[in-house]
Amino acid sequence: MNNLFYICLFILGMMFGSFASVLIYRLKSGEKGILTGRSHCNSCGHVLNYLDLIPIFSYLFNFGKCKYCKKKVASVYPLLEISSGLLYLLIGYFLVDFSLLLSGNILEITRLLFFLIIGLLSIIYTFYDVLFLEIHEKVLLVGVIFSLIILSLQTLFPSFQVISFLPIMSESLSTGLLSILLSFIIVGLLYTIMLKGLKEIYDIIIIVGIILSLLGFKYFFNVELSNIPIFSGIIGSLGLFTFFFLQILVSRGVWMGGGDLRIAILIGSILGIPLTFAGGMITYLVGSVIGISLIIYSRLKKLKNGTKMDTQIPFGPFLAIGFFLTLFYQNEILNFIEIYFG
Repeated sequence: MNNLFYICLFILGMMFGSFASVLIYRLKSGEKGILTGRSHCNSCGHVLNYLDLIPIFSYLFNFGKCKYCKKKVASVYPLLEISSGLLYLLIGYFLVDFSLLLSGNILEITRLLFFLIIGLLSIIYTFYDVLFLEIHEKVLLVGVIFSLIILSLQTLFPSFQVISFLPIMSESLSTGLLSILLSFIIVGLLYTIMLKGLKEIYDIIIIVGIILSLLGFKYFFNVELSNIPIFSGIIGSLGLFTFFFLQILVSRGVWMGGGDLRIAILIGSILGIPLTFAGGMITYLVGSVIGISLIIYSRLKKLKNGTKMDTQIPFGPFLAIGFFLTLFYQNEILNFIEIYFG
């Protein structure tokens, strides 16, 4: 029964991966009907029928070409579908309890839906970054708002533990409501830094002001911020955002871009205080291995035939990989932290 569940998740993931590929193209091209328009070949414009939309198989049966104009279909599309299918399968394997799902447990069903939606958004921003070397604003904004809503519910209703490794709320309802209000204001201020193009000194003042507001909340209400779910997420977001922001300042935008700041808010809000640091370290480890491999490959290729490969590397995929590896191995990471730093 478990295997059937994983197979179904894999198929579902490939279907949503197919949808994601259409969404990515339309977000970039500005084509109308992003969610409702019929799928069509990007080369000849022919509307695709339902058989043409079967993930992977339609690509294989047509030998990687459009059935109508015979133009080659980019290999990134089946790769996207397979990646999405695997991600959905791994989410089902690592992040939910199948027996609870089978019993109709509402919390477990909500947890599955939450991570599947975050998974879809991650697939979209990852492949958008791979294809166009940029992060689409609306995709991340949807994810941030969605995660903040879940964190708010988890703060107001202690039994609503969708993100299970975050703290269980033990403060008063009024404290919870005020923490939610302040958290939304903080996220708004972080977006102000990204979108308004202010001078660097003003950006720094905003970040310092956010930190002081959190400290003021802590001492005025005499609460431990790390024990409030939404503050755990906000502090995770703020920490990762500030770390990336400083790299942008130092490198003048060479090492990272504004899109990476948006991803930092999303993944930091979900990982929270317990796992954000670990997620960042895993991201840099994965990025270093792949980045060094690409540089070596580029130099070998140049020595062989005199051509140089473009080694501009999008960072979004590494953030997504580090994020999900941290989620999948959260228990091992938390045990490690408890043993060596607890």
